[in-house]
Amino acid sequence: MQNGSSLLIVLFALSYFPAFGQDWDRHVSAKGNFSVMINGDFRENSRVVEDPVFGKLELNQYAHADSTDMGVMLYTIFYTDYPQDLVHQDSTDLLEEFFLATAESAAYSVAGNLIYSDEIHNFACPGYTWRIHYNVGDAVIRSRAYLCCSRLYILSVANLAEGVSTENIFKFFDSFSLISPCVN
Repeated sequence: MQNGSSLLIVLFALSYFPAFGQDWDRHVSAKGNFSVMINGDFRENSRVVEDPVFGKLELNQYAHADSTDMGVMLYTIFYTDYPQDLVHQDSTDLLEEFFLATAESAAYSVAGNLIYSDEIHNFACPGYTWRIHYNVGDAVIRSRAYLCCSRLYILSVANLAEGVSTENIFKFFDSFSLISPCVN
């Protein structure tokens, strides 16, 4: 009986204290015009690249690594603004091709395989979701992308392929929102 009581006290303490990666807070990026729930702090990084088609693009990245008993989960948000005359959410006939090329490029960048990709319709802006297996199938990247006006947002979670609950992944994805609506 003593062991059972001790176990209950330990379980209660673990559920009460948020120091074990369970404390989720809303992160707000005024510059990025988004908010999202995350269980830690993002590291922010931006750089300017020269693209042969789009010219100079500022790539913005937010990243958070969360260590769990099943390994590390890497949460990222990328966003960049494209020229409005070249990429815009109203270009419906080009969107699927644009999103698919983005997903295929992501798979190529990690020497992975694009397992699935599809449109998603759960957000105010056009969206796409995909899953990549990489590292000989031992790791997975799940992503959602949204094109809001001419800004592309890509949310991704990378983790081991086996034994990871998707609950936190979808909590992260589903909590994403714009601070103010896309204005043309």
